[in-house]
Amino acid sequence: MTPFTMTYSRTVSRCFSLILGLAIVIGGMATARAQTQTVYNSIPKPLPPNVASEGPEAYAFSELGDGLNVVAEAGGATLGQVTVVMSSWACQSGNWTAGCVTGSGATFSQPITITVYNVSGNVGTWTPVSALATVTQTFNIPYRPSSDPVKCDATAWFNKKDGNCYHGLAVPISVNLSGQHIAIPADNRIIVTVAYNTTHYGPVPVGESAACYTSSSGCPYDSLNISTDGNGGITGSVLDTNGIFVNYTSAGSSCSGSATPGLRLDTGCWAGFHPEIQVQANTNATHHPKGNGP
Repeated sequence: MTPFTMTYSRTVSRCFSLILGLAIVIGGMATARAQTQTVYNSIPKPLPPNVASEGPEAYAFSELGDGLNVVAEAGGATLGQVTVVMSSWACQSGNWTAGCVTGSGATFSQPITITVYNVSGNVGTWTPVSALATVTQTFNIPYRPSSDPVKCDATAWFNKKDGNCYHGLAVPISVNLSGQHIAIPADNRIIVTVAYNTTHYGPVPVGESAACYTSSSGCPYDSLNISTDGNGGITGSVLDTNGIFVNYTSAGSSCSGSATPGLRLDTGCWAGFHPEIQVQANTNATHHPKGNGP
């Protein structure tokens, strides 16, 4: 073998060893990858055909939600998908009080705003500070099924799966906040609310000039409610077991009988009645290749 050939071979061998060693080091390094984590959930599985609920038109408010202790991993968790359960009492024709008729798969279009706030205070004094995120999205909300006067009565629909009669229909809706990259507060406390306009209430009431207002079935948004069912917190917990957050227009609907303008903690009469909400977060989890990490 000539000196040139020997030198060349050694150079190639050293280069190959360096590349191989670098590959082993890189292969053994921990890498971060995004994961989705449920940090709060009060939605039962399976979801019942209908749930206890309150609507802005019936209870005179413009916004309703709950304060949550979420269980996000420390450091770097950002808001992901937020799901809230609604209850639709709307009929395509007629109404739930005097005979409801709905065609198969019929829906109505409804803009709904979901807002996430950070919060300050202590038990009994929790107060929303500022909006971390707000999204308004238009949803196709199903009308509730037709009345079954044989198996129920003129007002209720019959559910074949459980053999029970219901007046409303539970409907989950979701918005995704992932694109906003909003960090979950370090204290893991947030408020999630729902708002939409009805004839007389909501952030900007529609008014009585809408064509649906004088129809036999009325406006579907007037028969749309927000779930208030259960103790909350299958995952995570509520800030106040006996209170939720509401922006009342009418003082008579609040626990105290008084209403201060703005979104406030309404406590004293909500034990067992909390909005059904799920909050997911995006986290950066550290991944170790097999055999190269704990």
